[in-house]
Amino acid sequence: MWQVLKIVSLFVLCITGVTSAFTQSLFESSLSGNQENLVSNSPSLGGFIRSVAYMANTPEDEVKYLQGAYGEVSLLMNAKAGNWATGKADIRFKQGTEFQQPISEINIREAYVDLSSGPVGLKMGKLISPWGKGTIFNPTEKITPLDPTVRSPDEDDMYLGVWAMQGRINLGPFMKLTGTWKPLYQSSVLLIDPVPMPDYVMFLDPLFPGVELKEGSYGINYDLHSRIIDASLYWFDGYHHWPGIGFNSLEFDSLTMEPLALNIQEHAFRIRMLGMDFSIPVGPWIIRAEGAWQQSTKPHEEHEYLPFPELSYTAEIERSGSNGTLLAGYYGKYILDYASPVAEPSLSAGQEQFAQLMQTGIPLTGVAIDGMIREQVGAFNRLYNYQLEEFYHTVFLVWKRSFLYEQLELTMPIIYNITTEEWIFQPGVSYAPYDGIRISMGFSSLYGPENSLYDLVGPVLNAGYLSLKLTF
Repeated sequence: MWQVLKIVSLFVLCITGVTSAFTQSLFESSLSGNQENLVSNSPSLGGFIRSVAYMANTPEDEVKYLQGAYGEVSLLMNAKAGNWATGKADIRFKQGTEFQQPISEINIREAYVDLSSGPVGLKMGKLISPWGKGTIFNPTEKITPLDPTVRSPDEDDMYLGVWAMQGRINLGPFMKLTGTWKPLYQSSVLLIDPVPMPDYVMFLDPLFPGVELKEGSYGINYDLHSRIIDASLYWFDGYHHWPGIGFNSLEFDSLTMEPLALNIQEHAFRIRMLGMDFSIPVGPWIIRAEGAWQQSTKPHEEHEYLPFPELSYTAEIERSGSNGTLLAGYYGKYILDYASPVAEPSLSAGQEQFAQLMQTGIPLTGVAIDGMIREQVGAFNRLYNYQLEEFYHTVFLVWKRSFLYEQLELTMPIIYNITTEEWIFQPGVSYAPYDGIRISMGFSSLYGPENSLYDLVGPVLNAGYLSLKLTF
């Protein structure tokens, strides 16, 4: 209850400040006879038209096919009312195919109103407001959900808007305090569809929080901006946008020992997170670092879908010059309360697994079988969350350079996980022959050793793309 009172108090303070400042502004305007602040300014309209095609190989027989092809229109609207209120809306219209499935959608990606006067402000609506200063990895990011399956050359398109209230207070020329409240839960999209699974694996309706106010999530971040350093502190108490996978039940033929249905479902879970980051410019160099501690509010030993508590951290250095921009960095994780997994990561059940259980001398009862499957599902969650090992080490390198007066741009990002031996390679090139027109092409690839996460999802997601984009 005290957490709710804290965030409500912050928003009340913001609303009071905005209301007071606005009332004073109206009073002063009436005295001067100036009514300009009371008249809405003309809104501005922009956006883009984009056509994208993704080419890939089918995972089974590696036949080349058109993985995705669509046309998309984005309408970006900005409006203003006087000097104290602004609004923004980003509406996307998209039609075509993705993963050989037809798509036709209208998506309001963002739509919010922002009230601001003096040192206080209040923003409310559908927002995309990610945390963290890291370029590749953001350990503090717990606010904004993602869809990593989206087929788009622009990585920012992975972010999903959420309905939220966001209040802010400027505590001085260099400091700002921001509180974000998310009363409704929206999950990220798990990389489950690309994972090959037996036909008997069934996903039940997810177990997500309801609409009660007590089920809301909130975050607070304190920002310090100066010429020497940009730094932030973060606190989050609420539901992690990445849900876990929980075991529900197993149905099998007792005579043939063949599974009939393995029922699993996504579970949302609450966490607490404390994090910080900073960015320091040193001549042509920029040094960034970010780290976070997170822990679920329930004991992870009692629920297979809950992650272990962990510390995650990243550091990077960036240099810009005549030869382009070079970014090098490290990302690591330390799993607290670590214990070795007692089962292999799997979302399946079969005769071989039942036979292994019998070889251990354990009677083949329903309780024993359910316990075995629950341990396998828990290990799969650990594979997905990178918690099978106690320590994880990842290095990354990004090189970007422009040519022909910035008409031609090359990008070369490489990410290598030393612990799992997985790597990502995403080269890209774009060309802008005229203002407002950009032609882009590239390749996105994920590779890993057998039974690694990238080995499971890479064959489905790996693809080359061609994009034509007109910005207006």
